[in-house]
Amino acid sequence: SPCVWGIFSYHHYHSKAWELLLCIRGQASIQFGGNAGPTVTVAYGDLVLIPPGMAHKQLDETNGFTLLGSYPTTGFDGCIDTLTGPPTKEEGEMIAKCFVPEQDPVFHLDIR
Repeated sequence: SPCVWGIFSYHHYHSKAWELLLCIRGQASIQFGGNAGPTVTVAYGDLVLIPPGMAHKQLDETNGFTLLGSYPTTGFDGCIDTLTGPPTKEEGEMIAKCFVPEQDPVFHLDIR
């Protein structure tokens, strides 16, 4: 089931599943890919699909930034991890083996 939250203010990633985030209030600047990665403004109505292993963090927020977040129901044990630092060998293997949806959840474009 979906959860309501923001994004941590430190770079983190997940090794077990893709993460789907829908902005339901406000806006925020989110950095992807680590300290040298791009920053994207996420605002009300935006949907973000984050693959496993992709570092992300919230830099700032306005107007009560809130996300509705969800993880897949296929190929996922329901227990998400939050990792910071380089993945261990086991975590890297989990990232590589993660279930990849055939299509994105909005436009149904092939993402494999």
